[in-house]
Amino acid sequence: MKKLRALVVGLGRIGWDFHIPSIVNNKGFELVAVVDPLKERTDEAEQKFGCRPFLNLEEALEKEKPDLTVIASPTKFHAEQTITAFRHGSDVFCDKPMAVFYQEAQDMADAMKKYGRKFMMYQPRRISADFMLLKQILAEDLIGPVFMIKRATSNYERRNDWQAFLKNGGGMLNNYGAHYVDQVLNIAGSKAVKMDCQLRVAASLGDAEDVVKVIIETENGILIDVDINQAAAITLPEWYIFGKYGAMKWENGAWRVRYYNPAELKDVKTQDGLAASSRAYGNGEAIPWKEKAVSTAETVPVDYYDKCYEYYALGDLPFVDVNESMEVMRVLKICREKAGIKLYPQE
Repeated sequence: MKKLRALVVGLGRIGWDFHIPSIVNNKGFELVAVVDPLKERTDEAEQKFGCRPFLNLEEALEKEKPDLTVIASPTKFHAEQTITAFRHGSDVFCDKPMAVFYQEAQDMADAMKKYGRKFMMYQPRRISADFMLLKQILAEDLIGPVFMIKRATSNYERRNDWQAFLKNGGGMLNNYGAHYVDQVLNIAGSKAVKMDCQLRVAASLGDAEDVVKVIIETENGILIDVDINQAAAITLPEWYIFGKYGAMKWENGAWRVRYYNPAELKDVKTQDGLAASSRAYGNGEAIPWKEKAVSTAETVPVDYYDKCYEYYALGDLPFVDVNESMEVMRVLKICREKAGIKLYPQE
C-alpha cells in the first residue's frame, strides 16, 4: 500500500486535534512535516510525532516534496498557501471554509487546473451520523419529493477568539455557514438561484456576525432555511425536512419520520364552488399516517482520511467536488451582498 507523504500547515485546534491524529492513525499516510509560525508548536510536533518542523511553508515544500499538503491554518491564509503548494507540485486537502471570499476560491480552483493538481475540502458535517442517516432515509422516498429544508444550530457564546473578527475572515457565515450551506445544498442536489440573508452581532465580543439567517431557493424549487444563532439562550430544533407525503425531524439522536403511502389514499372530489358543502371546514379525509424513529445507533462511521486516500492515491472521485465547494463560496458571497455588507475590497 502506497503511503502518501503528508505535510500539515497550521498546528492550532483543528490541525492538532483532528488532522494530525487522523494522519498518524491511518495506514495510508505518513506525517513527514509540519508548518506553523510558533516554534514551540512545531517543536512539540517533532518531539511527539517525529516529523520535521518548519516555520516557513516554501522551505517545507522544497525540502520535503510532500504528496499532500493539509491546510489547517486560519481562513485568511488558505488561498495563498493552497496555491503555493500547487506550485510546488503538491496536492491539497483544505479545511473549511475554502477561503475568505469568492475570488480567492476562484483563484484556488484556477491554480488547481493550471498546475494539474488535486484539491478537496474537509467538510466534516458530510460524515456526521445524522446527515448520513438522513440521506439514507431520503433515498427510501418515504416522504416523497422534498420541498423544504430547515437547518439550525444554536448556542450562547461570547466569542473572543480570531473567529470573532472580520479582519481574520471570521464570523458565523464563513465559519458555520460553510458547514450548513454545504449540507443543505448537498441534500437539495441543486444550485441556489435565489437568496436572502440577514447578519447580526449579538453576543460576540468581536465585530463579526454571530447570528445568521439565510433563505435559499434552488434550481429544482426546494426552499431552504438556515439559522445559525450563537446568541440563543434556548436551543433551536436542528433539522426539519418536508416532503409531499410526509416530514422528518431530528430529535434525541434519531430521525422521527411521519409519512403516508399515496397509493392508500381514497379519491377526494374537488369542489371549486364558493359555497362550501354543508358549510364544513376541510374534507373529512383521514390520512393513513405512519410513523417511525430511525436511530443512528447502527450508522457505520466514515473515516474522512479514508476518503482522502481513495481520491488522492487511488484516483477515485472526490468525496467533496471542488465545484460543490465553489457553489458554497458563491452562496456565502451573495449572502453578504444581500445583508448589505461588503467586508472585503475584492468583493
